[in-house]
Amino acid sequence: MNALDLTRDLLRQCLQLGARADALTADTPLLGNFPEFNSLTVVALVSAIEEQLGCEVSDTEINEDLFRTVGSLSSFIDAKLT
Repeated sequence: MNALDLTRDLLRQCLQLGARADALTADTPLLGNFPEFNSLTVVALVSAIEEQLGCEVSDTEINEDLFRTVGSLSSFIDAKLT
């Protein structure tokens, strides 16, 4: 599974998007695009990333740019995979 597919799956789970997650592209905005996307979602996503990848996400890595688009989150996940 590549980073973009994993990102879609995590967003599907944390935002409860169902089949809508299949339409997400790297350019899809996250911030301001989903009413469900809030601070609790950020916590859930970070926890899911840590659990799924077996890594730790530091507080300094969590910022607005990380959650700007599906692609920015996917790039972060890809970096954690390597």
